[in-house]
Amino acid sequence: MKQKTLLAIMLFTALIGCNTANKQAALILISKDYNSNINSWLKKIDPEITTKVFYTIPTDSMEYYLQHADGIVIGGGEDVNPLLYNKHEYDSLCDKPDNYRDSIEFLMINHAMKHNIPLLGICRGNQIMNVANGGTLIPDIPTFYPNSNISHRYKNDSAHYIIPAQGSWINKELTFDTIWVNSHHHQSVDAIAPNFKVAAYAPDSVVESIELRHGSLTFIVGVQWHPESLNDNVSYQIGKLFINKIK
Repeated sequence: MKQKTLLAIMLFTALIGCNTANKQAALILISKDYNSNINSWLKKIDPEITTKVFYTIPTDSMEYYLQHADGIVIGGGEDVNPLLYNKHEYDSLCDKPDNYRDSIEFLMINHAMKHNIPLLGICRGNQIMNVANGGTLIPDIPTFYPNSNISHRYKNDSAHYIIPAQGSWINKELTFDTIWVNSHHHQSVDAIAPNFKVAAYAPDSVVESIELRHGSLTFIVGVQWHPESLNDNVSYQIGKLFINKIK
C-alpha cells in the first residue's frame, strides 16, 4: 500500500514538473521601445516574461507574433498622422509622422480588442488607441490651452498630479490618494472614441487616461504619462496590474 502511495506521489510530481517545463513565458509585444525602457520596466516586475519589439519584426512574421501575443503595449514616440482622424488642418502643428508605425499600431490595437488581449497605451499609445477607435486628438496643447499653468513637456519626473474619474480603472486598481506623473508630450486626446471613456484628467482638463467603456472582459487602457520612466510605487502597480491581467 505504501509503495502504491509513493508511486502515485512520484507520478503526480513528474506530471507537474512536465507541465511547468512545457509552459511558455508570457509574450508581450511592444510597438516601439526607445532605449528599451518599457522592456526594462516590465522585466523588473516579472523577469520571466518575454518581450518583442513589433516595429522590427518582418511584415510576413507579424501575424505569427500577434497570434501568440499574451499582451500588447503601444509605446510613446512621434505624432500620429492627423489624416487618420480627418484633421488635415492640423498638419502644420504636428511633427513629421511615421506612417508605417501608425499602420502597424492600428493592426496591434485592432487585434488586441478583437481577441480580448490586455492592451496598454503609453503617451502616443494612449493617443493612437483613441484614434484607432474613432476619436480625435489635440495637435498641440500650448496652442489649444494657452492659459494652462502646466507644462506638458516638463523635464522632471513630477510634472503634475492627475484627477481620476469616478469608477475608473485608476480608482478601482491603484491604492493612492494622490498620483503624480511625468509629462513629456505636446498632443493629447480630444474627442473620445465612442467605445472608450475618460479615466483621468490633468488639473487643466487635459485627458490623462482613457479606458474601454465596457472593459470587464479584459484590460484595455491608455495613460498619457510614462510609467516606464518612473521609479515609484504607482509605476510598479501599473506594470504589475498589466502583467497580472495577462496571466
